[in-house]
Amino acid sequence: MPFYTYPLIYAISIFFGLIYKRKFSQNKYLNYFIYFLIYTFISESIGTYLAYYLKVSTNIVYNTWQIVNFLFFSFFFLSRIASKKKRLFIKLLVIGFITITLINVIFFGHYVQHLLLNNVIFAKFLVVILTITYFIEVLESDEVLNIKHSLFFWIALGEFLYNLGFLPAIALFKFITVFGMFQYITFILNIIMHLCFITGFIISKKEYNN
Repeated sequence: MPFYTYPLIYAISIFFGLIYKRKFSQNKYLNYFIYFLIYTFISESIGTYLAYYLKVSTNIVYNTWQIVNFLFFSFFFLSRIASKKKRLFIKLLVIGFITITLINVIFFGHYVQHLLLNNVIFAKFLVVILTITYFIEVLESDEVLNIKHSLFFWIALGEFLYNLGFLPAIALFKFITVFGMFQYITFILNIIMHLCFITGFIISKKEYNN
């Protein structure tokens, strides 16, 4: 698989996002999503440069991205939740994640030298819970009637499918050490996720992206 694959995938999503930005420019969280994609593109590019050209560890780049990724989507989906109980639930997930991350970094992990694999698995699991919480909120509201025209829905769907599929894939890598299969599975999951993003950019409507 070419070394530039993931930066290219993110660049394509950013391209479509900028083309259709007029559809969601009025919503700050959807604007933040474009900035997050740009941040991820930069992280992937730096990681690629460090790994393929300098031949040094990329763990600090991806450990940092993993933390930013979870925190971003926590507040992203929180912006769509009206229920006080669900909002409290998400805030507790964030507190739990931060606590576990600090414990992992301080006592068990080496932030620079090693990938915090347990933290990765925990974060992916929590993102699945976040997206399910969002879907439940949508099903309980009138938003469900026009859900296909909401960019929030397509982003949530992409994140849900990616993270749900990632969990058994990482189990193959961690417990069975099937690295080649893990690479292909994560590549396919990334394609599916970004197709959801791009679909949302194209078919969403401004009036449903408020």
